[in-house]
Amino acid sequence: MLRIGLAGAGTLGGDHARNFAAIDGCEVAVVYDVVRANAEALATQLGAELAEAEDRLYADDIDIVVITTPTPFHADYCTKAARAGKHIFCEKPLARTLEQGEAIVEAVRSAGVTMMVGHVLRWFEPYAKARDLILDGAVGELGMVRLTRINTMPGGAGSWFSKYEWSGGVILDMSIHDLDWVLWALGPAERVYAHSLYQRMPVMDYALMSLRMKSGAIVHVEGSWADLGMFRTSFEIAGSGGLIEHDSTQNVTLTVQKRDEKQELAAVQRPSSPSTKSPYLVEDEHFIDCIRTGTTPGVTVEEAFASLRLALACCQSAETGQVVRLS
Repeated sequence: MLRIGLAGAGTLGGDHARNFAAIDGCEVAVVYDVVRANAEALATQLGAELAEAEDRLYADDIDIVVITTPTPFHADYCTKAARAGKHIFCEKPLARTLEQGEAIVEAVRSAGVTMMVGHVLRWFEPYAKARDLILDGAVGELGMVRLTRINTMPGGAGSWFSKYEWSGGVILDMSIHDLDWVLWALGPAERVYAHSLYQRMPVMDYALMSLRMKSGAIVHVEGSWADLGMFRTSFEIAGSGGLIEHDSTQNVTLTVQKRDEKQELAAVQRPSSPSTKSPYLVEDEHFIDCIRTGTTPGVTVEEAFASLRLALACCQSAETGQVVRLS
């Protein structure tokens, strides 16, 4: 039985805890949150122990620490868990700063534990399928990629997400999903240029990011916490041989268009569809399987650090109005 200690009993903490509890051979044994009422409610729901102190997470009877706290606290929990010899699942982003990210990478390497970061987009079918198509050469040499992710401000103006020094705004907290996918599917970026509202609007945020990849492809990423409607995503991937498109508001959410034909792939259900297994559950099952088999996770701590570096470069460009080079 793998025993799990959870740090952070908010919305995502609850989702991950219920996922892990549903996996055979896993038990959410301990729940901890600085907001005791949150931890108590989730612990009661799961039949878990309510931890009175953070140190309980690192006790000998805990195998895995799952970290779903606000971003600035990731580094402290991750480094302590690694030094205690615990395997780690941490929600994205890896950290709030590069220095924090470097400390996590070093702690995990030194301890030799398994760590995975929750860049869950890799388990969303349209994005995973699009990457496969790119790598298979389905649309030839890539020229342009455009990704959008539209949502409201999580928790509203009073939440920790609205504090730029905590969340890094829409770029670091939400658009990092798309930036991680770009690195996973297209390889490294050469330079970035970004615009954002950057702390000017406490009830919303919005960013446009332009990336030149080392391959020569141009990537545009749009992230919005300014909307009041339904959460939605889309992308266009244009190559010398055709176009791949995704729109989460459509019934068939992934299509491939060749130069002389339009081929609709087998329908990929929207992640909210009850007929589709939650990508978050698939992600959590994958992490547990990696621990049991000793295989490398689908998102390594080094990959998460690369995504953090790219997102922070976009933040720096938005703050300064300057191009930021990565190579």
